[in-house]
Amino acid sequence: MSASRLVPLAGLATVALVVVAFIVSGETPNGDDPVLKIVSFYRDHDTDQVVSAGFLLWGMAAFLLFSSGLWRFLRDAEAERRGASSLMLVGAALAAAGATLFAGLAFTLGDFADDLSPQAIQTLNALNQDLFAPLTLGVFAFSIGAGASAIATGALPRWLGWVGVVVGVAALTPAGFFAFLALGLWILIASALIFRAGDRGAPGAR
Repeated sequence: MSASRLVPLAGLATVALVVVAFIVSGETPNGDDPVLKIVSFYRDHDTDQVVSAGFLLWGMAAFLLFSSGLWRFLRDAEAERRGASSLMLVGAALAAAGATLFAGLAFTLGDFADDLSPQAIQTLNALNQDLFAPLTLGVFAFSIGAGASAIATGALPRWLGWVGVVVGVAALTPAGFFAFLALGLWILIASALIFRAGDRGAPGAR
C-alpha cells in the first residue's frame, strides 16, 4: 500500500480508536468525588478500563504512523529540511506519550481495582483526571508545527493551517478539551486531503 493511502488510513484509525476508547471507558469519577463512589466505579467497570486502555494505546500507535507520514508530506514541500514540520513531529511524539500515560493509568485502575486500597484508587483516579500537561503541550507543538508548515508551503490548504494554529494555541488554555476534539476533526480533514492528493504528493514538493 502506498504512503498516499497508508497515511489517511492511519489518520482515520487514530480518530476511530480514540473515540472507541472514550466510549468504552465511560464517564469516570471526578477527582473530588467521594472515595466510595470512585472505588465502586472502578471495581464495577474494571474490564472496561483495561479494554479502553488497549484501544487508546492502539490509537496512539496509529497517530504516530499518521504523524510520520504527514511529516514527510509537509517536509517534501518545505524549502528547507529544517522547517515547522519538525516541531509537528516532536509534538506528535509528546502527545502520544501523554495520551499513553492515561492508557497506563486506566489499565492499572482496571487491573488492580480489587487489590488496591481506596486511597490508592482515589490517587490514581485524580491523576487520570488531571495529568494533561504532557498531552496538551504535545497537541500545541503538533498543531502549531503542522499549521505553520501548511501556511508556509500550501501543501495543505492555508485555511486548514490557520485552524491548526488556533487549535494549538487553544490547547494551552481552559478550552483545551475542545482543542483536543478539534484536533480529531483536523486529522480527518487532513487525511481526506492527502488521500485526494494521491501519489502526486504535496503541491509544493520539489
